[in-house]
Amino acid sequence: MQLIFRVEGNQQAGLGHLMRCFALAQAAQEAHIEFTFVCTESTQRFLQSRHQWQGNTALIPNGASIDDEINIIQGLFAAKQGKDTINNKPVFLVLDGYQFDYDYQTKLKSADLPFAYFDDINTFLANGQQHLANIIINGAPSATELGYEQNASTSLLLLGDAYQALRLEFLDLAPIPISERHSMLISFGGADAQNHSLHLLAALSALRVEIPVRVVTGAAYANTGELDACIRQGRIESHDQAFDISMPVQHVHDAQDMADMMLHSKLAVCAAGGSQFELLHCYTPSFLLVVADNQYPATQKASQQGWCEAVDWRKEPVTWDDYLALATQLSLAFDQDKALEKSQQMAIEQMQGRQAQGFGIHNILDACIAQAKFVANEQ
Repeated sequence: MQLIFRVEGNQQAGLGHLMRCFALAQAAQEAHIEFTFVCTESTQRFLQSRHQWQGNTALIPNGASIDDEINIIQGLFAAKQGKDTINNKPVFLVLDGYQFDYDYQTKLKSADLPFAYFDDINTFLANGQQHLANIIINGAPSATELGYEQNASTSLLLLGDAYQALRLEFLDLAPIPISERHSMLISFGGADAQNHSLHLLAALSALRVEIPVRVVTGAAYANTGELDACIRQGRIESHDQAFDISMPVQHVHDAQDMADMMLHSKLAVCAAGGSQFELLHCYTPSFLLVVADNQYPATQKASQQGWCEAVDWRKEPVTWDDYLALATQLSLAFDQDKALEKSQQMAIEQMQGRQAQGFGIHNILDACIAQAKFVANEQ
């Protein structure tokens, strides 16, 4: 068995798609399954910067057409299938990204390439399109409510909590009590293209909040120099206003121990998406900021579970008053230990219900292996 991943991580798309595939690659590595990421050079650089990285990459030239991409992937299939003919090890493709739309997947299907597709909100259904993937993966709790049964009749559906793609570092963690957590975590994803990190830090300073804060920015964050300069000088500007930074601040860029940071945070404010499942596994009360429609169903479902609050920032632009309102909520919530302990208990209860379902990445990998073998036997 060999896996091929087609995915990107950058300032425009963020890193969420890439990290889901990275999590599945970790499970493959554990199982001694060879894998290759098909990606552009910027994504390759990110992968090679990971401490745990042990895979292969195949480069997609910038500006390559869809047909060029399909040809590269076909070439990899042919090379790997030829390499493993004696051992009869099949090859399977995993796609993650909104650019891999119906037209892209039609070309894959026409080329007889078996593949799985990480999905979020079943946009194919809204567009009147049938899914073509051998496997559809959506690990959000809301996934079973998105109508896949209407437009994925030929696909194996891996939906819900049992198929969340989390990195190994987030699995099987023991809770740390709220009383032993002392800081607030701010993390707006791999890119934070709107620079929410800096603006929220300014809003907290405008309110003279003194809570210790750890700001974590991702590898695709473009404003590292500006944020570091503000912290170093103890002065921060936002929306034509300047403030003295009022709290102890640590900035960690491109963190590779995110589970440990989440596990030790008393309260977190983070971008919705993959991070919310990581926070749940760390039993961390959180404010989750929804900035895109594809994030809304899963985050709304999570907020109903009682361990987090959803903040809807899908409107453009986010105003200074929005940042001040969020900063006020955070400063008040941080001091409410009883409420935070209740939220954490809700997270613990959610996690207890999930343990019997196994770890999502292993469940996904098992399904990919079985499907790849089935397709190979049919050919």
